[in-house]
Amino acid sequence: MHDKTKRLTLLAAAVICWLMIAFAYFYLEKTLYLNPCPLCMMQRLAFAVVGLMFFLHALWWPKSGAQLVVMKTLKYLSIFFGIGLAARHIQIQNLPAGQTPACGLDFYGVIEQNGFLSGLWQSMQGTGDCATRDLFMGLTIPTWSIALFFVLLVVAIFTDPKR
Repeated sequence: MHDKTKRLTLLAAAVICWLMIAFAYFYLEKTLYLNPCPLCMMQRLAFAVVGLMFFLHALWWPKSGAQLVVMKTLKYLSIFFGIGLAARHIQIQNLPAGQTPACGLDFYGVIEQNGFLSGLWQSMQGTGDCATRDLFMGLTIPTWSIALFFVLLVVAIFTDPKR
């Protein structure tokens, strides 16, 4: 792939990340009335960060040196962060009924009660609300999320500048 094609692919992937957030909000939440659990909200945050990293990489386009190392590190960390969140969500959904965490406040309530950073950390742990298995086209929402994060990982690998 030429550099221009790689950059356009990164921009398209960034837009797709942000469209997934809009899809989750406008269709899943506002049309189907599915309430997002704390892990759902954290996955939306991960999509936003991955989209931002792809966007910055496409605009900045470092080719070598420390800049490239920093860009790649941030890009891959954000993708693996999203994969980890989705995997944790899938794990909670597959726990036996007696082992699911207790239900708690919604995402915004957790942030308001515990402060921003502590609230984000607590939201990453998941609650009993995360055990709800809402389906979209036959798969759970976190299954779709983890699949998309893996697609984004493949895009990141194939769009990296040549070493």
